[in-house]
Amino acid sequence: MSDRSRSIAVPATLIAIATAARLVSLHALHPLNWDEIEFFRATDWVRQGLVPYRDFWEHHTPLQWFLFAPVEALVHSPGAAAIIAMRWAQLPLWVATFWLINVLMRDAGVTPFARWAAMAVPLTSTFFMLPAVEYRVDVLGIALLILALVLLQRMDRGVVYALAAGAAFALGGFANLRMGPVIVVLMLLTQITRLHDRKWGGSRRAYWIFAGAAATTALGALYFVVTRSFGDAVRHAWRENYVADRLAENVPTMFVHRIVAPFGLRLVRPGGGPPFTWSGVDIGGMLLVALAIAGAVRVIRTRFRAPDEMFFVAAAIVVNSLFIAAMKTVFNYHLEVVAVVAVPLIASEIERIRRQQVVVAMLIAATLLNVAVALFRGKEDDLAYQDTIMTEADRRTPEDSAVFDGAGWALHRKPAYRYWFLRNLVRQLERHGYFETYRPEQMLTQPPAAIITDHDTRLWLIEHVALGRIAVTHYLPLWRDLWLPGLSARLPAGAAAAWIAPAEGDYRVFASERLATHPWFRQPFGVWPDPAIRSTSPDTSGDVAFAVDDAPAGGNVLHLRKGAHVVAMNRGRAAAGVMLVRGDPSALFRQPPPGVTLEGSESPQWHIPRFDRMPPPR
Repeated sequence: MSDRSRSIAVPATLIAIATAARLVSLHALHPLNWDEIEFFRATDWVRQGLVPYRDFWEHHTPLQWFLFAPVEALVHSPGAAAIIAMRWAQLPLWVATFWLINVLMRDAGVTPFARWAAMAVPLTSTFFMLPAVEYRVDVLGIALLILALVLLQRMDRGVVYALAAGAAFALGGFANLRMGPVIVVLMLLTQITRLHDRKWGGSRRAYWIFAGAAATTALGALYFVVTRSFGDAVRHAWRENYVADRLAENVPTMFVHRIVAPFGLRLVRPGGGPPFTWSGVDIGGMLLVALAIAGAVRVIRTRFRAPDEMFFVAAAIVVNSLFIAAMKTVFNYHLEVVAVVAVPLIASEIERIRRQQVVVAMLIAATLLNVAVALFRGKEDDLAYQDTIMTEADRRTPEDSAVFDGAGWALHRKPAYRYWFLRNLVRQLERHGYFETYRPEQMLTQPPAAIITDHDTRLWLIEHVALGRIAVTHYLPLWRDLWLPGLSARLPAGAAAAWIAPAEGDYRVFASERLATHPWFRQPFGVWPDPAIRSTSPDTSGDVAFAVDDAPAGGNVLHLRKGAHVVAMNRGRAAAGVMLVRGDPSALFRQPPPGVTLEGSESPQWHIPRFDRMPPPR
């Protein structure tokens, strides 16, 4: 074995171990993120031939959806397996990204051990790997940014490299809009530096970078012009993102909160809790943050007078960090690009550590913790529950129907609301009048076949009182987060309730004083301590009379057409609960296990992984 092979053997082995653990998590233990559902839906619509922004609303730039549309065409599952398949399909991009960054460091003169040890730092950190396993637009944007930096290194070899670098920069913007500031700054930096001479002043060849970027941008814009969607693209991908960020509530310490999280520190604690938690400690993340900051400061200070590729990397880190810090909403995945671009700076700091044994010891500790977190702090129950909701929604709704939810969980159903991704951006723009709202009359006249009440849907229905009232009276929960057509009301003595049937079918009648105490009527958006209607035979009260389309209706089963007007009148002296149920009433009001949510929002707990909960391939 050569000296080079021996020097990289340990970090390469640690990378393989840490990555293998995260691949297990990717496939079976890591629940789906809202954004993954969003990007899958957008990819699927592009695969169907729909034009982004014109034919469906989105607020991200679309290159990833076009790139992965052929892959998505091979995916037919209605459940979590579809998203997991896209996670696997994305892996070659990560492999290419780290190969390119290795090339970048090699050509910058970084030693093999420092290169591989530096790559091991993010790959053994939860800080980076937790969002990295998800299907996201960030991955393609990062890959193109690193490619552009590698091409800049070769600009002295010919104009074609400058043209290609410009094209890569432009494509990075089409992949991820958040890349815009760093791309602009790096392109301007090429105009005032001579990278290979390590001097300021610029060179004529750098003009070709702008030519490559301009030509690529023009071709991308031509697509939107030809498809008559240019105005829609500018409005949705640029204007609405800017306006929503200005309208969002500012949390000044959020960026710092994300940076110090690997140290176990919690600067932002919406639900309370201690400012430090041992379970939040991430050795790999600590190394990443500390070495990246130290490397950026040292490179800018020492190489400002002789700017080279490392100076460009440091500039990219600084610009990207400042841009993210200026955002009012900062998530962990926003820092993926910082973690990857920082690798050469981390390598430069590792080279300054005289004893490789110290670096190896730190990486071993990071790997052991990374493997433990990946395997023993998984959330496979959340993933299984997500799969249940997605597959049940698909099974119980017609193929051409629409579903109202906050992220597009029903992968192969149309959204009931044009602005179908009910995250903070949509809430802010709808609240301030930039987006038309989803009106109660729309839900009544064009009722969705199901409502999936994830966190954002519940919040939306609570904030939109009239819409929420219609939802809780015209739908009943099969699961806590999957509501299907079914009518219900609590009627005080002498009171009446009216509905418009949201779906055709046979509705079994339940009406009684006992049913008036059902927790559904007190907390429809909560957890029901005694949830199910246990009786399988109708429980009816002669004091409640029904009419359908102004005609009296009796019996234990009412056959209702979609759009039928139904009225119930309580003629008794006590309050009565009324439920008109399609299907098996004992199957209603099902709950996931304690601590399990559709969003995977509860903190993970240490436990032995249960691989039997893995969603089956379909």
